[in-house]
Amino acid sequence: MRLDLTAKSFGPRPILGPVSLTVGAGQRVALLGPSGVGKTTLLRIIAGLDRDFAGTRAVPDRLAMVFQEPTLLPWRTALTNLTLPTGATRAEAAALMAQVGLAGREAAYPRQLSLGQQRRLSLARAFAARPGILLMDEPFASLDEATRDRMLDLTAQLLDSSGAGLILVTHDPAEAARLSARPLTLSGSPATLG
Repeated sequence: MRLDLTAKSFGPRPILGPVSLTVGAGQRVALLGPSGVGKTTLLRIIAGLDRDFAGTRAVPDRLAMVFQEPTLLPWRTALTNLTLPTGATRAEAAALMAQVGLAGREAAYPRQLSLGQQRRLSLARAFAARPGILLMDEPFASLDEATRDRMLDLTAQLLDSSGAGLILVTHDPAEAARLSARPLTLSGSPATLG
């Protein structure tokens, strides 16, 4: 993945200045910085969800994103939440659900799962897409410490076994360290990487 961003504005307000970022398979980076500096905006540009920017973006064929809140289809079962958007087979999806500790919950609907279980399901869905680069936008926010630690360990295991690269948005340098992600700080106005 390579991004050469010249500028990003919201109306007349410049948000991001020149940003160059390259992440290959197996490489991990964490975007750190204060709230409102533009970390999520930068991640959305990389993901292709925001195309209104000046610059160029080249990404692998397969990207997957884990958002701050689980973005699950409430009218679909847990298993279908993996197979439908990713094209994974039922067997592949069930195996991933087992890896994240959700074996036996394939027929459950998101509302029948705790927040921690929904986040694990979102993580399984991301890996079901077989991404070259995994994008994560503060996926461990609002989790209790024990659940956060389990999710960090699980994410590290899945990254190790898949070989996917990682771009993590976080406020916590300890999360970056736990995932062996190189910290990059976004700061300034408009923000640039330092």
